[in-house]
Amino acid sequence: MCRIYGCFGGGTVGREVLDAVAGAMLEGGPDEQTCRVGDGWAVGTNRLAIQGIAHGHQPFERDGLTCAFNGEIYNHRLLRAELAAKGYSFEGDCDGDVLLPLYELYGDAFVSRLEGMFAIAVVDRRDEPCLKLFTDHAGMKSLYYHLSADGRRLSFASELRALSRFPDFPDEIDPLAVDRYLGGRAVWGPSTVYARVRTLEPGSALRFAGGRLSVTRTPPEPDPDWRDGELTVAGAAAELDELLRQELTRMLDADVPVCVITSGGLDSSYTTALAAHLVSDVASFNIAYRGDWPADERHFAEEVARHCGTRHHQVLLEPADFPGIIDRFVRHLDQPNNAPHSLSTFALFEAVHDAGFKVALTGDGADELFCGYARFVKAARDTSTTWHRAYQDTMAAVATPALDRLYTPDYLARVSEAGGRFADRSGDDLDRRVRGAEHDKLETLLRYDQFERFPYYILRRVDHLSMAHSVEARIPFLQPSVMRLAHALPAHVKVSGDTVKAPVAEAARRWVPASVVNRPKQPFTLPITAMIKPGEALHDMIGDLLLGPGARCHDYVRRDTVNDLFRTQTQGPEAHAAQTLWSLLVLETWLLAREPKP
Repeated sequence: MCRIYGCFGGGTVGREVLDAVAGAMLEGGPDEQTCRVGDGWAVGTNRLAIQGIAHGHQPFERDGLTCAFNGEIYNHRLLRAELAAKGYSFEGDCDGDVLLPLYELYGDAFVSRLEGMFAIAVVDRRDEPCLKLFTDHAGMKSLYYHLSADGRRLSFASELRALSRFPDFPDEIDPLAVDRYLGGRAVWGPSTVYARVRTLEPGSALRFAGGRLSVTRTPPEPDPDWRDGELTVAGAAAELDELLRQELTRMLDADVPVCVITSGGLDSSYTTALAAHLVSDVASFNIAYRGDWPADERHFAEEVARHCGTRHHQVLLEPADFPGIIDRFVRHLDQPNNAPHSLSTFALFEAVHDAGFKVALTGDGADELFCGYARFVKAARDTSTTWHRAYQDTMAAVATPALDRLYTPDYLARVSEAGGRFADRSGDDLDRRVRGAEHDKLETLLRYDQFERFPYYILRRVDHLSMAHSVEARIPFLQPSVMRLAHALPAHVKVSGDTVKAPVAEAARRWVPASVVNRPKQPFTLPITAMIKPGEALHDMIGDLLLGPGARCHDYVRRDTVNDLFRTQTQGPEAHAAQTLWSLLVLETWLLAREPKP
């Protein structure tokens, strides 16, 4: 696992610039910093040493080829054996050693042989010199890039704050990104909060040579052929259980300590139970908040830990400390993201690091693959002509009607001139996809979420906030084998009667206490509605930042509407007001973080 960066074309970039780029994301790779510089190109890595520690130095090189790699390749030993049979030799056990030999043999198609998570950069100087960038199909690892003003140089990095250290970084906020953020809870790719900066989408390959840029996006591998009798909840659960045990066996294999995140929900509990079955003395981590708050799941996490025999770590946050944590996690997120549990995620990975762990397994992705949210089912069954607008409102930080009252007249006019609100446009796009899809409505909704929203709202949070503390997050549910299984299952298997995510629940019954499997779904979150009230630190922070005369967010939102929301929340906590105020707090904190410190 590493952070990677580099540039290609447009002349030489000074070493002091490259050092600044690397230094901006040092937490993601504190173990070793290396950069290779050639004629008009540079490729660098900050290494977080996880696998093959003694020999896994980057960038990797072969004749005419240089490669930098962020991620983990879990089938590297099988690939190494295949390559050794073809005459390649290796020293050590680093997963990244297989990348350039595979590239030599298969060209760009080499990524189809990889099972894991990755963002890869290859400088190929053998024919026409070119830069190539690749991402895995789930989009687990971030990669940002931009072209210089003259179009001759492409620069890239794992984090935006590192990319911004290149001297030609286009530091101009796209004002429409605020509407995309409030309409989608995050800035969905491939665009970013900066007008001329992009992110590489899941399953994409970028090629840059001679000032010419092309990006292709390949679909996931075909769904497997299923035999008659296996398209049942029980059959799918048995297959899922076998696949997850195989994936976890590989993920628990590391040269450093590995732990498990246990929220108390079904997916993380199932992951915890399988990990504890496969290896002894597993450590589990849960986070909660001091005091008596709604949605406290710590007792479920403790029950799972006792059931599985893990060494359980209960992390408790003090709400009075939230303002300082907010400032820190927003800086590491790179872009506004309204997920309240970003605060919890950031603090949890900090505790994981402080306890001496470099790798943590999470249960992310199961809801999006196997239909774990009621909003999917409700939308799939909605036969009205406006179902897509209602669905998109469930994806938004602020519902569409409320945006008309929130935006300033000037900003609302600007959004209208640009084609209308993001929430409306994305909802209409989803409706078109459903009408023309080869899959049924539910599966189309799931895949839309998996590839258009999930990478930017959830996975960027997991990636950036874990690496902020030098921790690698591994996600079993997002491995290719599990994704292929999920894509093959029909709607009646994923949703059985009133049971959503039915194969996961059925598979977990063997391993997880019934009280966890059978309880109503409860999202892992921060109870902001209850926490934004007089006397609490969040309430004071919002009042100071959003109601002050110098608030930057008032370039986009009406001061009087923000005052009304704050008054409503002060007089009686209310979910809509709390969600909007939290979203604006994150936006304001991000805008402040961009300004240089005095």
